[in-house]
This record gives sequence, structure tokens and C-alpha cells, in this order.
Amino acid sequence: LRASGLLDVPPQDLPDGQAPPTHIGDKGYIGLGMITPVRKQPDRPLRKSDKIQNTSVNRIRYVVERAIANLKTWRVLHTGYRRPIQTFPQTITAVLALTFTYTP
Repeated sequence: LRASGLLDVPPQDLPDGQAPPTHIGDKGYIGLGMITPVRKQPDRPLRKSDKIQNTSVNRIRYVVERAIANLKTWRVLHTGYRRPIQTFPQTITAVLALTFTYTP
């Protein structure tokens, strides 16, 4: 998200004291404080800037959704976590880092 520039919202566009959104979602999450694609108005086409915004949002969403789909195929996740629960965040972070940086 940071690299995409989507978080670079000018402060004057935000309500007083509000931080820029840090979550991304599809059009079903419009109005919930997330970064979402721009919805087309029924009586007019999308502006070029809106299309560019939608492309940026959808590129990020695609990567995240593919990563989640990949995780769902792992058989080890279909069983309970057998290590101490306090170690779960470090374990899953290590597994993800090893998986997504592995180059054969």
C-alpha cells in the first residue's frame, strides 16, 4: 500500500483528526473507511483519474487475494496449531516470508 501511493492522501481531504485509511477492500466495502475502487455513477462514465485509481486498488487487491488463496491450499492449516499460541504470530510470519521469497 505504501509503495502504491494510495496512502498519500492530502490532509485537507480528510475529516479533522482522521488518519488515512490503511485497509483495502472491494466495492462492497465503500463507505467503511477503506481504500476501495471508485463506483461508476449510473448517468456518466468513469473519469480517467478514477480508472487509474481503480487499476491501482485492484492490482493490490489481486496480490492479496492470490496470497490468501495460496494459504488456503496448505494442508497443514486444516489442522489445529500444535505449538504454544504465543508463538503463532512469529511462526506464521516466518512461514510466509520463506514461502513468498523462495526462488528455486
